[in-house]
Amino acid sequence: MEPRGVRIKRMRKQKRKQIAKAAASSFALSSSIVVGAHFISPTYAQFNSTDEVNSTIEACFIFPRTIEQDFVIKSEEIFKKINEDIQQALTLKSSITEIDVDGNLKKIKPYSNGHTNPSEPASDSNASIKGLTATRSALESHISSLQQNISTAKQDLASINSLSSQLSSLIQQLEVYNTSLKTAVTNSQTDTEELTILLDTINGLKDQAITECAYEETYFEERITKMESFSKDAETLITQAKEEQATSLQKVSSYKEKLNQLTKVENNIHDEISKFESSIEHLNNRISNINAQIQTLEQQQKEEQKKKAEKEAAEKKKNENKPPEEKPATTPKNDKPSEGKTKPASEPGAEQPQEEENNTSDNAGKTTHQNESSSENAEINSEEAK
Repeated sequence: MEPRGVRIKRMRKQKRKQIAKAAASSFALSSSIVVGAHFISPTYAQFNSTDEVNSTIEACFIFPRTIEQDFVIKSEEIFKKINEDIQQALTLKSSITEIDVDGNLKKIKPYSNGHTNPSEPASDSNASIKGLTATRSALESHISSLQQNISTAKQDLASINSLSSQLSSLIQQLEVYNTSLKTAVTNSQTDTEELTILLDTINGLKDQAITECAYEETYFEERITKMESFSKDAETLITQAKEEQATSLQKVSSYKEKLNQLTKVENNIHDEISKFESSIEHLNNRISNINAQIQTLEQQQKEEQKKKAEKEAAEKKKNENKPPEEKPATTPKNDKPSEGKTKPASEPGAEQPQEEENNTSDNAGKTTHQNESSSENAEINSEEAK
């Protein structure tokens, strides 16, 4: 693309050539009118005042019609084109839906603080069934907490994916908007250069036209002011488009940073989910080991109970086959003979002590005999028991 200064000089040169051609045509037309007036017939002159025409028509290098068409109307057409291009680019903004990225990010907890890994229960050192069962319950509760964290993390991950998709779409829309603005500004700047050339040209012709063609100065002032307003309005539109372009570029840059931030958060969530799943796998392995220990202990208990039951059954069977033990003989009571009570009281008192002494000796002999019998029975029973 050629430099702007070269392009402006080239356009000014072309415009001067066009104006020169228009001036030559106008001058030729003026000359033909002046010369032709001398050939008008007297009869026609009587009704058309040829003398008055000859006194007022002068040869001029540019006519009012040329000024209107080639400068004023041309400037207005250029401004309309600039306005149309820029407004068409600006209308794309209405189709862009902004996103509150920061507000959505605040809803997601930072996984370094909000989703910590719960402390893992300690193993049971006693390795009893009761202790192992309690440890297994604690591990299962721990797994439940981790699964809840995974569920929450996946929900956050879905929100981030949705937000990232919306943000990517928004960035794409803003880039299209920015491209349209850039194209409109570039084209409008070229058009404003043409407006500048037209203004420079008519300002250069003004003094000569006023001097040579008897134009009123106000005539040129009105038209130049109108052309300057077109140029000024065009510059205002271009400035507005440039500001909008700068804003859209800033938003694109900001949203791209947010998108990178979302990508980092997404990666962090994936890492946390992997950690949670790894912890769950580790805890499930521990539960499997505990189940194996419990099964071993239960098997040992069953074997011990079986041995105990077998021992009790053997003892019971042995006791059932054992002969009943003989009961020891009952020792008779040491009662006094009834004879002492039935004897008459009239017997002499000297005989009573003798009789009592004899009775005592008899009773002592009986008692000794009974004791010996009891000892023999006890020895017999003891031998049978052995």
